[in-house]
Amino acid sequence: MDGSGAMTIAHRWHIEAERLDLYRLSGHSALSWLTAALLFLAVFAALQTLVHGGRKALRVAGGHRIGLPSLFERTVAKTSSWFLAILAFVVASERLNLTPLVRTRLLDIGATALFIQIAIWGHALIKASTDHYRTKTDDGERVTVVVALGLIATIVLWVVVTLVALNNLGVNVTALLAGFGIGGVAFALAVQTTLADFLASLSILFDKPFVLGDYIAIDTFAGTVEHIGLKTTHLRSPTGEQIIIANSDLAKSRVRNYKRMRDRTLTFTLHLTYENRHETLANAAEIAEGVIKNDGRIRFLRAYLKDYQPQGLVFEVAYMVNEDHANAYMDIQHAINLALFRAFHDHGIAFARQGTVNIHYAPQETAKEPQ
Repeated sequence: MDGSGAMTIAHRWHIEAERLDLYRLSGHSALSWLTAALLFLAVFAALQTLVHGGRKALRVAGGHRIGLPSLFERTVAKTSSWFLAILAFVVASERLNLTPLVRTRLLDIGATALFIQIAIWGHALIKASTDHYRTKTDDGERVTVVVALGLIATIVLWVVVTLVALNNLGVNVTALLAGFGIGGVAFALAVQTTLADFLASLSILFDKPFVLGDYIAIDTFAGTVEHIGLKTTHLRSPTGEQIIIANSDLAKSRVRNYKRMRDRTLTFTLHLTYENRHETLANAAEIAEGVIKNDGRIRFLRAYLKDYQPQGLVFEVAYMVNEDHANAYMDIQHAINLALFRAFHDHGIAFARQGTVNIHYAPQETAKEPQ
């Protein structure tokens, strides 16, 4: 190539460069914007690949076990795409000739996004840890304590991150906290119902009138405790539906916790006929005691002739079911009824039938007319 040809090519490149320089936006040429956009896409793709690769490595390290790798994998999974996009945008902006004020604002946006993402990661790690503990133990009381600690840790985390982020943005945090003393009163009045539910949830979690897995009754509602939240507590009724009750209502109600019964006393009555002989009735208590003691799930309390009624002799039997078999008391009562029926029948003890009262009205004599 001769010298004139090289000069022609150089002249053309100069013309193209001047043409690109004509298209400017905010003081930057189209080439600068194109370079920044390509850099943004490259950094964003690299960060996405890094996150997915880290999750895969943690998943492989954890295997089928639930341990630290699994907890960190669930934490990394909460990495937001918008956070990666902001980081990529901050990096790509370095290719632009920005003013110090604009660059400072971009760095503030990046730092704020980082603080928010840290809070999201911390929240995910706390939740994963509490869920992991719940799968390892069946102790509802310990699970309730761990859930309460996780709740407090989450609140503290978000408060600290928020204050640090505001301080980084130049906000006077001390004056802000002082202002909450006045504004907090108005805010508390506006959300007093929600605040009452939240405080009641803390009371339930720490005072522990019931824990997860307990069978409780509140007024006309009863069920097994499935979830204790910030605002409501969820019960699962014996018929299958879910019952949701506000925590403030629970704190003011009288709660019956059947799970904490050490023993359940059951009493039932039998009606025997008056035709039973004295010796037979005297042995009835001993027969009932033998039947109940033969069942290892229960403990005999008493059996005696209680009262005389028109429908028969009232014979009362009482026994106690221990906590392990409290939920099966209907099955136990069924077995005891069958055993008592057979034992009384074998000893010739007759049960009374509900009698009917027939009232016969005597015919009235008609008054005789005077003769």
